[in-house]
Order: sequence, then C-alpha cells, then structure tokens
Amino acid sequence: MIWVILLILALALAPHAAHRLSLLIRLHRLRDDPSPRSTGANPPKVTVQLPIYNERFVVERLLRSVAALDYPQDRFEIQVLDDSTDTTSLEVRRIVEELLRSGVSIEHIRRPTRAGFKAGALQYGLKRSRGELIAILDADFVPPADFLQKAVPYFSDPRVGMVQARWGFLNREENLLTRCEALFLDGHFLLEQAVRSKGGLFFNFNGTAGLWRKSCIEDAGGWDGETLTEDLDLSYRAQFRGWRFVYAPEIVVPSELPAPITAFRTQQHRWAKGAIQTARRHLPALFCGAFPWRHKVEGGFHLLAHTIHPLVAALALLNLAVLLAPCPASTLQPVVSCFFTGLSVSFLFYLLAVQRLHKGKLDRSSWLLLPVSLALSLGMSFANTRSVIEGALNVPSGFVRTPKRGDAGVGSLGLLYLARQGWGLPLIETSVAAAFLWALAVAIRHGWWFALPGCLLHLFGFGFVGIGTLTAILKERRQSAAVALA
Repeated sequence: MIWVILLILALALAPHAAHRLSLLIRLHRLRDDPSPRSTGANPPKVTVQLPIYNERFVVERLLRSVAALDYPQDRFEIQVLDDSTDTTSLEVRRIVEELLRSGVSIEHIRRPTRAGFKAGALQYGLKRSRGELIAILDADFVPPADFLQKAVPYFSDPRVGMVQARWGFLNREENLLTRCEALFLDGHFLLEQAVRSKGGLFFNFNGTAGLWRKSCIEDAGGWDGETLTEDLDLSYRAQFRGWRFVYAPEIVVPSELPAPITAFRTQQHRWAKGAIQTARRHLPALFCGAFPWRHKVEGGFHLLAHTIHPLVAALALLNLAVLLAPCPASTLQPVVSCFFTGLSVSFLFYLLAVQRLHKGKLDRSSWLLLPVSLALSLGMSFANTRSVIEGALNVPSGFVRTPKRGDAGVGSLGLLYLARQGWGLPLIETSVAAAFLWALAVAIRHGWWFALPGCLLHLFGFGFVGIGTLTAILKERRQSAAVALA
C-alpha cells in the first residue's frame, strides 16, 4: 500500500519539479523587450486607486508618497477607497485636506458597505474615475516618484491592457521569515513573471504596483469579489478577451513584507485559496478555448501551482510513517529519502537561481537561507493544504487583508491588526515537529544517515511554523487582555 502511495506522489510531484526547471531553461532563451521612452507631449490621465481597510500605521506614508509622484498634476487624480472601521478614516481625512490645500487632486471615498471587499472598493471607485489609466497601490507600498513616468509609456500600444511592476521589499532583512518571503517573491517576479511575460503567455496582475487601461477592466467585466484573488480572476478574463499584459521588471515598487508568522499565514491562506477558486472558474475556458497549447499548459501550471501543497504534506507524513514503522516498511526508507532529496534538490536549484538573479553572487548567509526557505515551505504545507481544500470546495469566507505595521514595530500597537488564529493547526504542526525529532533520534540510532537531511528540514520547518504561531497567538492574547484592562 505504501508503495502505491509513493508511486502516486511521484507521478503527481514530478510535473511540478520539471516545471520549475523548465522556467530556468526558458528564462535564458528569452530576450528582454525594449522599454518605451516617454509619455509624449500629451500623457494620458491616470487615476491612482488606494484601497485601504484599517491601515492607520501605513496610510500617511502611502498618501504622501503617491502625492509626490512625478506626473503632470493636471493629468492624475488620487482616490482613497477607504473601507476602514477604526481611526484610519480620521487620519485619512486630515491628510487629504492638507493635500487638497497644496493642489493635489485627491478624493476620500467612503462606501455604504464593504460589499465585495477590495474588489468591491475598486469597482466602486472605477465608476467615479476620470482617468484613462488606473494605477492600483496597496497600503503597504511606497511608489518611487517616477513610477507613473516609467509605466505609462507602455500603453502607447493600444493592445496593452495592464502593466505590472516588480515588488521591492522595505524590510527584507528584518528577520528570518522576511528574508525567506523575499526569496519566494523574487522567484515569482524574477523567474515566473519574467518567463510568462517574455514568452507571450498568460500571467497575472499582482493586485498592486500596476496600471490598467480602464477600458480593459470594463471589457473584461469589471472587478469581481467572488474569489479571494480578484487580481488573478480579472487577469485571466482580460487575457481571454485578447488584451496584452506587460511585465516591467525595471520598475521596482518597495513594499512591506509580513513580519509576524500569523500575518504571513493570513496572506498565504488568501493567495492559495483564491488561486484554487480562480482555477475552478477559468480552467474550463482555458483548456476548451482557442488558445495555443503552450498557453494552456503554462496557464494550467499557473492556476494549479498551489496543488503542490497537499502533495508535499502527504510526502511529509509518508516520510514520517516510514521512518517510525517497523520492518518491512523500513525497507522503503532509502527510496522515500531519495525521492524527497530529488524534490528538494529541484526546489533548492530554483531558489539558488533566484538568489543569483537578484544579487549576482552568494555569501554565506545566502547559502544558509536556501535550506531554511525549503524548510519553511515544508512547514506551511499543512496550512496551505487546508486553503487548497477550502478553495476546491469553494468554502465561503471573508477577505482578510494582510496586517501592515509600518513604523509601529513589533510592539503592542503593531499587533492590533493581526487576524486571530486558531490553536488547532499550529498544535498539529508542533506535534509533527516533535514526531520528526523522534524520527531523527531513531535514524541516528540505526545509522540511517540518508534520512537525516529530510528529518532536519521537516523538524525545523514544522517547528518554526507551529511553535512560532503558538507563541504569536499567546502574545496577541496577552496584548488583548492588557488593552481590555486599560
């Protein structure tokens, strides 16, 4: 029975590993597209939309950086799409009044309800917008002054419906978690987005740090809050309609990475669940549509990328069962370990390529970050599996935005916006880490040295995620109790 499970996992995981390697091969075969030079004498009018919800730690930084954009002042307007339920709205009102006095075209927009969450806010603002182009920036982004000057010229081609900039990271070096997150996102932007864009394949708007042609959004049916990834959903609808998307890696927009593990889990849950919801919606149209086969293959891998999480979770449990099982199951130990090693090597090779693309060279700390990042992805496999299942079953849930801290730090003020996490899954992850500690002892006692790398990676990954989440939950509960007593 275990052999059958292992064979199924091998057949299911092999395409994921092969796809990662194919991205590396294709990247070096593609040429960079020339960047357009200027906006011309009569640049198009731009509406900058800022969807916010309870963002009092970062909203001033956002508004002032957007107001400082280097673009003709009579050719762009700012919409602050404010769904906040706390004092953020008072802060926004104060800053907007100040900016209006200085001549900035900015509007503070409040909706009657938060229907549709972020997608609903964007659609509400779209109906009131006067711009030919729509720029979207989340609350934790700080656009450089030349953001519009560099991005707008791409729309000189009337077929272009969206331009996506690359994300930079304000707090990449804050802690071990943010360094791993930055590495994962570099993989997405430096490899995945680059290959898909240069190859003329379907790729997605990343929800922020990009511009849309207003007519493209309208032609594709507008923003829809039925999935948790409204950006991915609209991206495929627009490209199905024939619009061309552009990825501009030379435009880097700094952003804030979630530093607490609980905020990271919130973000990953939304991305994984929303991607599967979007796959449910669009895979039939993708596979049955009159698109080239390479669009269908890459689009399938793109929309189903998160299905790797249940497979990795199953492999972790199989690895644990084989290590702790009595003979004859123990005869599978070398096979499982070799299979896990092969999968790990492909992923580490992918991360190594990302590091080289980003920095050009690797120092000692970078070499250490590669296995740590792999361990983190293993540790998150249970949580992401739950998200994938919820997305596949289309379990309804609200849009929980990723908490942003700005300059509040990790003190009590910075924890006020953290989404509440349950105890159950972190306890399971911690228990699995303890089981791998036991398996590590068994492997050492029997001299199964081939099993040590897998044991150590699983032990650290599940321990980091599980114990880190439990610690953050306890800290949050203590902080909540202190606020209640104050």
